[in-house]
Amino acid sequence: MNQPDLSLEEGDRPPVQLPGVPRRGGRPERFALPLLLLALSTLFLCSVDKGGFYRSIEHGADTWKNLAIAENLSPDHGFRLFLQRLPGSGGAPEYDIYSRFPVGGYALIRLAILPFGNDLSARILAARMLMLLLFSAAALLAFHALARITSQRWTALAATLMAFSSYYMLFYGDMVSTESSMDLFAVMLVFHGMVVFVQEGRFRQLLAKTCVALLLGWHAYAFLLPFILLGLAREAMGAWKGGTAVWPRVRSTAAAVLRSRCAALGVAALLFGAAVLSFNFANEYAALGGETPVAELPSFQSMLMRTGLNQDFDPRRSLRFLQQEFIRACVASVPFVLPNWAIDLLGWSPSPGLSGLEASVYVLALLTVVGGSTTVVRLAGPLLSRQNRMLLAVLALSGFFLVLIMHYNVSVPTHDYEALFYVGVPLVFYSLLLLYVHKRWGHRPVVGFVSAALLAFVVSVFQMEQRWPRDARAAEIQQDALAELGAIRETTRGKVVLLLRSFEPEWPGRSGHIDVLKYGWGWIYYLAGSVLARSPDLEAAIRAADFVVTRDRVESSALLTPGNDRVFLYDSAGIDDLLELHRAAYRQAVSGDPVARSYFDVYLGDGVLTYLRDPCVREDVRHQKRYRIFIEVIPEDPKDVIRRHGRIRRHRWFGFPNPVSQGFVRHPVRFEGKCIAVLPLPDYPASSIRTGQDIYRHRGWEVTIPASR
Repeated sequence: MNQPDLSLEEGDRPPVQLPGVPRRGGRPERFALPLLLLALSTLFLCSVDKGGFYRSIEHGADTWKNLAIAENLSPDHGFRLFLQRLPGSGGAPEYDIYSRFPVGGYALIRLAILPFGNDLSARILAARMLMLLLFSAAALLAFHALARITSQRWTALAATLMAFSSYYMLFYGDMVSTESSMDLFAVMLVFHGMVVFVQEGRFRQLLAKTCVALLLGWHAYAFLLPFILLGLAREAMGAWKGGTAVWPRVRSTAAAVLRSRCAALGVAALLFGAAVLSFNFANEYAALGGETPVAELPSFQSMLMRTGLNQDFDPRRSLRFLQQEFIRACVASVPFVLPNWAIDLLGWSPSPGLSGLEASVYVLALLTVVGGSTTVVRLAGPLLSRQNRMLLAVLALSGFFLVLIMHYNVSVPTHDYEALFYVGVPLVFYSLLLLYVHKRWGHRPVVGFVSAALLAFVVSVFQMEQRWPRDARAAEIQQDALAELGAIRETTRGKVVLLLRSFEPEWPGRSGHIDVLKYGWGWIYYLAGSVLARSPDLEAAIRAADFVVTRDRVESSALLTPGNDRVFLYDSAGIDDLLELHRAAYRQAVSGDPVARSYFDVYLGDGVLTYLRDPCVREDVRHQKRYRIFIEVIPEDPKDVIRRHGRIRRHRWFGFPNPVSQGFVRHPVRFEGKCIAVLPLPDYPASSIRTGQDIYRHRGWEVTIPASR
């Protein structure tokens, strides 16, 4: 028997045609696709920066890392996947390799930004628009897949709109990353291929879509795994029931499994994924000098860490993980238009040590969600054929397969954007719910639900956009700064460049603070093409660089980019003046008596805390998370801070920073035998300041300073 394993067979019922609703493509439902396209178009209309609309470049390190990797991807560097080039000991630059994900996603970003030359603003916007385009394509694929399964476009439209209007979807929709909208498109592409294969037997199409998905990201395996396992189980059970003697049944079962298209799909996916991963390993191996064993390559170690193979089982951490993922699945199933009190309720998470009341509330919420979902499945499940029920099971379970494989019992916390892949939960839930509603009450309630879902999606989009301030002056400064950075890139390409931190404090909310000028991950993208010097010894690093980029203006030295007035470029002629500028600034910062003495002496100045250790050793300034200084500022009026900053304190699962207790990782620099670090203070009245240093994830020292001192 040579037919596709999972296609419709004799005895399987086709999707039930419910009374009162035309089949897919009928007149009343022909407007479903145009309505979905119209709703998705609001994302693009709201996301393009307009005059007077300042939108900060969101999502932090993830956006910048992916932009930098895509920018550096070229034949000039052997198509290596790396963040930045660093000065090597032998004169040749070394590569800061980042080869954890497939090359296809970075190549796609590279193609999107390539036509815009050195216009950084246009390149960033093009990358964001690419992500939104993939986000919209994922929604269209989900809609078409559900329309095939349910034979009802209104149901598919409503379920898609509800699933894609959640906080996670709208907040991370334009995040420039291979793990967000790009991987979401990849998994929806695979799922659509599964649906077409099951219904029409197009196995080659499924293979092609699987290979394309694996070129974009690894999350497709989370969809493939339950599909292959359920398909193999079905094949094995069917072969086992075909005989009476044990040994012939075992042989027929084994033969059926080996001949199964699901097995062929699994082997093909593993081989193709291994080929893509081999490219990454070879990439890393060559970049690291060809002497590092494969088992010690960063990508291999990352794979072990993310799957928990190199860690011990910790039941307390696993319990906390399951609580967190339950909450994320709930939040991913509701539109963003929920009022704050409901979001706060969903954002609540009990600690590992539960009181009796907390445990009761948590168990009640869990039973309510599980019981309601089970009821919907039992009522609406019989309306679908066995194959379509299996497809919906794959869709609903895929997100849990992903997080369980990647993060269960792993010390590395899950990222908020990984909740994107819980999209299968609302897609299945709302599809089954509407199937049952239509069977019980007819066509009109479904149309009403479609109207409500469309309204919820559009309002959620506009509500999400309200998070960004409309500030014409800030937008102008951001555009000017990006233009100045573009001029610097042209001058420093291929040269050794040192990014010199400005002594001016940086704090979100301070007047004049612009995200694009904040020193952080963004600079690996701004200065892509240059060799970025870094050293804990500030003076040695300055003298080893060909150019220095800083926000400090040295009046006695000529600018290499005369048109700049926010970001400045100097060569060796201005180095001594820069050093003298920093000497004076540091002397002023540590004048007077320290407010606290510990491993570092702490000085409280005008808007800054300064840390001094004299003398110091190299370990005091190592640029690693093992040695980090933190600061937590407790405001006099927490409610006023939350109100002015537009944040909600309970949103810890939503990725919003907490303005009441904000830790900042900063590393001191070694300068003239001393170790010095400067951390800014926020602009709200504080009651006290708690600061200290973590060493190897343990608290090294800690002091509390009254803010009035």
